[in-house]
Amino acid sequence: MVSMNVDLLHYADDRPATVLDAKYKAVAGSPNADLYQMLAYCTALNLKHAVLVYAGKIPPLIRRVVFTDIDVTVHALDLSQSPAEMLSALKRLAESVRDEALQERLARRAGARESFA
Repeated sequence: MVSMNVDLLHYADDRPATVLDAKYKAVAGSPNADLYQMLAYCTALNLKHAVLVYAGKIPPLIRRVVFTDIDVTVHALDLSQSPAEMLSALKRLAESVRDEALQERLARRAGARESFA
């Protein structure tokens, strides 16, 4: 058996909703190995969304894993910020993850209602 040690799991409705992984390196186009790692996490946890967090200064980027319905959002945190700015950036990131998980839950519920109609 292969163990998986995720950095962070966001839960919604008492179940995993999003997996997050912090990379201790600068963002450089999100290497395939990092994306494969997120694919493995999403597959093992039956998730549709993962978040990679790098050091850097780029806007968020969404990468779709080919032949799947799994999205990986790449976020960068500017480590040259003051502690207060860093906390604010982390709060925005957390809110973004929460909002994306909420949208996924609502879409899943709407799909479930349609299948019963």
